[in-house]
Amino acid sequence: MRLELKILIQPDPDGHGAALALVGDWVFVGITDGTHTGWGEATHSGDDTRCVSIVRELFHGGIAPRQLSRESIRAFETKMRAGRPDLVTATACSALNQALYELLAKQDGVPVWRLFADKPTRVRIPVYVTVNRVLKSRTSDDYVATLANVQEAGFSDYKCAPFEKVTPAGDQLSECRPGFAILHELRQRFPGLRLRVDFHKRFRPETFLAILPELTRLSPVWIEEPCLLGGHYAEIRRQASCKVAAGELFFGVEKFEELARNGWADVIMPDVKHVGGFGPLLDVCTMAADCGVEVSPHNPAGPVATAASLHCAALRANVSCLELAFDPDCMRSKYGEVIQDGQMALGQAPGWGVSPEL
Repeated sequence: MRLELKILIQPDPDGHGAALALVGDWVFVGITDGTHTGWGEATHSGDDTRCVSIVRELFHGGIAPRQLSRESIRAFETKMRAGRPDLVTATACSALNQALYELLAKQDGVPVWRLFADKPTRVRIPVYVTVNRVLKSRTSDDYVATLANVQEAGFSDYKCAPFEKVTPAGDQLSECRPGFAILHELRQRFPGLRLRVDFHKRFRPETFLAILPELTRLSPVWIEEPCLLGGHYAEIRRQASCKVAAGELFFGVEKFEELARNGWADVIMPDVKHVGGFGPLLDVCTMAADCGVEVSPHNPAGPVATAASLHCAALRANVSCLELAFDPDCMRSKYGEVIQDGQMALGQAPGWGVSPEL
């Protein structure tokens, strides 16, 4: 039967905050053979309308007429790599790729990871929660209340980004003080929670090196994208007493390989929604393993992207942990996510094991 396309958009109640670097609702792309439907996620492209239009164009132009197989999916990946797509196009083809792999797995009656291996590397993957998307006022009280919920929910690791007042051309040493005040208070109130800090490339390299000693005293697990990528990352990494993480919106393997081989990061962060899909995500992890670099998939998104990242972690031992948008109301469990004691459980259901269709 000829394949058909589905588009499903679900409101993300926490996805439109003014201070968020990535905004938008959850955008799901489904491919159905009339019996089974495979789903991919195209959230955070930056232009949902254009992204959906590109999804339709790519689907009808090259996917619908083809026989579904591992080989045809890899051929689609090769074609997309050759085009060097922008972020919106990369997100569109990533969603289609995810959907194709899930459809193939559902036709075979197996989880997606089972298409690649007889056994997973593990069945429970550590999770850290990113709290930025649930903060409303971004005041100290807002952070404290949110972290109390994080701790009560059983998570031991979190990530925050309290430096939104820092501007590219401003007095960054002064502008960063409110962010440090929040971090110091969180460290004092929640000493048992492990901290990651995302800077969203806000700092100039020389300013960041100047504040690095104070950051070090906060003992973060990692510092994420402090400034625009470049050779200065090697010096930041040399002076930092914690890990340096980077690379969240790259497409394909090449940019991640540059990060890894130049020694610019301890942790690389490919996102299944932007890197090209599930197959390219696995390719980045394989490259990183060859370079001795840790992988933690970037994923402040919905349940399909989270499940795809989970299946990747089940196949690649150098994936250390997964990112999860904090869900204080436990709303996400209705999609099929299973989280216990700060870990996400890998299931045996066909496909990703979650469904955006409620």
